[in-house]
Amino acid sequence: MNDIIFSKNKGEWSEFYTFIKLLADKRLDAANEDLEKISEVFFPILKIIREEPSGLTEYEFDNDKVKIIRTGEEIILVDGSDAKLKAVKILKMIKDSDTRVLMTPEVAELMTRFHVTRLSAGNGKKEDITLKIHDISTGSEPTIGFSIKSMLGAASTLLNASSATNFIYKVDGLTKDDVFKINAIDSKSKIRDRFFAIFATGGTISFEGVESEIFKRNLRRIDTVLPEVVSQLLLAYFQGKGKTLVNLVNNVGDKETDILSFDLTRSDYEFKMKNFLYDVALGMIPGRPWDGNIKAHGGYIIVREDGEVVCYHVYNADEFRKYLFKNTRMETASTSRHRFGSLYQRDGSTYIKLNLQIRFIK
Repeated sequence: MNDIIFSKNKGEWSEFYTFIKLLADKRLDAANEDLEKISEVFFPILKIIREEPSGLTEYEFDNDKVKIIRTGEEIILVDGSDAKLKAVKILKMIKDSDTRVLMTPEVAELMTRFHVTRLSAGNGKKEDITLKIHDISTGSEPTIGFSIKSMLGAASTLLNASSATNFIYKVDGLTKDDVFKINAIDSKSKIRDRFFAIFATGGTISFEGVESEIFKRNLRRIDTVLPEVVSQLLLAYFQGKGKTLVNLVNNVGDKETDILSFDLTRSDYEFKMKNFLYDVALGMIPGRPWDGNIKAHGGYIIVREDGEVVCYHVYNADEFRKYLFKNTRMETASTSRHRFGSLYQRDGSTYIKLNLQIRFIK
């Protein structure tokens, strides 16, 4: 590799670390809802597959050697005996850095040896790495994709904000003068304070719909009342009633019957949100029509803070749902970029948009 010197964030470096770690371990351990390894559930790795600009590259194991195959043809057999030691050094390099991680000559040699030209998949897909594994439960050897999330850097987003994730609410009981005064509120927590002003003025709020027809249909495919369920949690968040999904569900469902007139209990909210988070994690993108199929066919790989790499696969899907629900929160995206948080009038009625963004707690 020709003197590659660049810096990348910890998330991108975590993908390369995961690649080297899996080369070293030759297995992928399943995790429970608390990210602890499930000792009796693991997947021996037969092959690692990466997308490189020069073509699909496969890595097969031959004892301590690694056979590298590109576009179906073997190009080289290299030594992988030091992969475990190298993984430890990469982990330390990532953890010792602030936000950006600089390339080192040692890592450049490693990338050259394994014919890697980029750290992360960078393909816009849900799956960041593809593995051929031995399924101990069935004896099969499927080739499946995994999405990688790292706890080594800043908390990553599960659902990114966009214009597609805007929810529209109708506001009744306000005059044009009220609208002007409320929009003039520009405090640090301006959206929450605007809601306080709406209610203090005698206004009422009701869910109108999802701005994106595509996102609405995707939500309804998961659950017919999911747009309404998410709208109530989103409204509670912007009113300052909680941040984590656990707290918001407890808040909205604290009387055991919800305010949607669907006779939903707190456990109903929890069940529906677990399914929503799961489908977002493994396939559904708000701005794209979704067929209901899982795109990251293997599941999720999590890089823990201690450097251990664990996964959620089909056999511990319920544990994954629990993990997502316990470890995610809503957050406020840019109001100007995504055009939400201000009252506006249309056809003689008043409305306000709220934007949905979900991030991992860590």
